[in-house]
Amino acid sequence: MLIPTKIENNERFSYTFECFDQEQVKKINKEIKKTVLPQIDPSAGAAVDTTKKGDFTNVPCLPLMELIYPWVYKCQEINQQHFAYDIYWRLHLDVLNYNVYGINDEYDLHIDAINDKTDPPTDMKLTCILNLSEEPYEGGEFEAIVYNSPHKFTSGMGLIINSLISHKVTPITKGERITLTYFAIGPAWR
Repeated sequence: MLIPTKIENNERFSYTFECFDQEQVKKINKEIKKTVLPQIDPSAGAAVDTTKKGDFTNVPCLPLMELIYPWVYKCQEINQQHFAYDIYWRLHLDVLNYNVYGINDEYDLHIDAINDKTDPPTDMKLTCILNLSEEPYEGGEFEAIVYNSPHKFTSGMGLIINSLISHKVTPITKGERITLTYFAIGPAWR
């Protein structure tokens, strides 16, 4: 079920949707733990001038494709129907961010959109997040400057947001919040 998040003047900047049940979430986490890549520099690619506390690692996308395909497919479908951004979707070559937030961990207000200095130049267009939390947690709300209030984003759900929108994860007060993030990149904005 697709749940669009609306803001003033009916423009849409993010979408949440049901994707996996708890057994599927546990299976994805188990596979991720087998394929985690060593994080050489935890701050590499992170937003600057913001607080980021948690355990952030990279995982290769290819070994997970069979398990996460429903999420990837829905992200592509939402992009096609609602954003219409030109995105490469080279997931077989890409790395995903596996983020584990414990008590007092947070990610303060930031934007994900970065300009890649490649030739030809590329830009981050969408931030695609999958909630892989296995147990209920408190805090850890996903908030963006365009919302009047946080929206539902619980275990097994996907969330897609325009990477140019400033957002944050509030501090965890109980439990553990686990997410998987794919940054969808395409040709430079024109």
